[in-house]
Amino acid sequence: MNDFPNKKSVLILGNYRTTLTVAGTLGEEGFRVIVSASGDGAAGARYSRFVDEMWDHPQLDAEGGAAFGEALNAFLDGRPDVTAIFPVAEEFVVWLAGNAAALPARITLVSPAPHLVELCLDKTKMLELASRAGVECAPYAIAGALDELYERAEKIGYPVIVRPFSHLNRLGHKKAVICAGREELAAFFPLWPAGQPGLLLQRYVTGVRHDLYFIAADGEIHSLLETRITRTDHPDGTGLSTEGVHVPVSEAFERDTRRLVRELGYTGIGFIQFVRNPRSGEVTFLELNPRTAGSHRCAEAAGMPLTRAALELARGNTDLGLDPAYRYPTGVTYAWVTGDLYGLKEAMSRGEIGFAGAMRWAFQALRSVVKARIHLTFSWRDPLPAVALLIRQTARGLASAFGPSQGTPDAPPAAGAGQVLPRSGLRESGSRMGSR
Repeated sequence: MNDFPNKKSVLILGNYRTTLTVAGTLGEEGFRVIVSASGDGAAGARYSRFVDEMWDHPQLDAEGGAAFGEALNAFLDGRPDVTAIFPVAEEFVVWLAGNAAALPARITLVSPAPHLVELCLDKTKMLELASRAGVECAPYAIAGALDELYERAEKIGYPVIVRPFSHLNRLGHKKAVICAGREELAAFFPLWPAGQPGLLLQRYVTGVRHDLYFIAADGEIHSLLETRITRTDHPDGTGLSTEGVHVPVSEAFERDTRRLVRELGYTGIGFIQFVRNPRSGEVTFLELNPRTAGSHRCAEAAGMPLTRAALELARGNTDLGLDPAYRYPTGVTYAWVTGDLYGLKEAMSRGEIGFAGAMRWAFQALRSVVKARIHLTFSWRDPLPAVALLIRQTARGLASAFGPSQGTPDAPPAAGAGQVLPRSGLRESGSRMGSR
């Protein structure tokens, strides 16, 4: 089947807030845009005027993604107009990194090289690499059992932040847990969490998170933008950002970002996270994400051509015409309203905040709506996805404001405390894909 012989198509894997920005850019570039439609999707992409088609497929599962691989294989066989795959959800980035060699030769995978994806998402290896490169890192340790968790937390010093090895895993409903002392650690971890091969502990640096978006080729940065995170969807400041502001690029953060990118020989787009304590000046590297960010739109709206650069670099074109010395406008604020309201509902349902805290949160969310110049899922040129999502989230909130959690909108599907999503599921046979 080839119904679109005169228009190349791009398949976007993942239907969440970044999808809308990527789809809009690709649509303006003249591509036919297809978006994966597994599950509800957190972006409402089916309502976007830039999305031409939705592709229904099996979800990735813990059995290696066999059903998804077979479905993708059949889809690509029947659609020669699809010339590129652009994964935006992390589970697809990881899965495709393990199966890139089995893609048809005509497909451009818009993602950093598989070995970079694997390395960047290995938190322990990245901390080791960062330390070797001279990047500031708070003391860290690895625990493989409950007694090691307690012992190593004492050794590196409280407060500690505890994270799973995999980005696609969770500790309960959280990506990370902050414990001020031994009592809090023991309360959260009375037993070793099921399904966790190990946990990463790091001394927690109290402060403000900074995200640095970058475009790089062969280990050299071509474009850099920094944002300061002012609020997230969790009361303790972990989780997904719901509000931030563009700030001047810090000399220290730029130095460390360049060191890491050069050490990796990185080609592609990505973003790096740091935390800085504004009082003590202490800084620590958190992680480097080899993919689009949830707040991708805030960088694109400032003029940073992340989507176009990702596509060109994946095609092998490193001459992007960007000025590495250029600095993007600062003082620009962004907000993610639906994520903010969902975080409020979840915090209330879990008893993490009371009435007064909920009122403060609601006021801050309303203030964000008013003062933000960039809304991560809403734009006047494509308003329907955000409207549809807001209606859906409001209906769910009214129906189950204090009911069981249904998961964060941008979280990996069904990721429980012990679930790890697959890294592989295709077998290579020429350009064919199938289960293994």
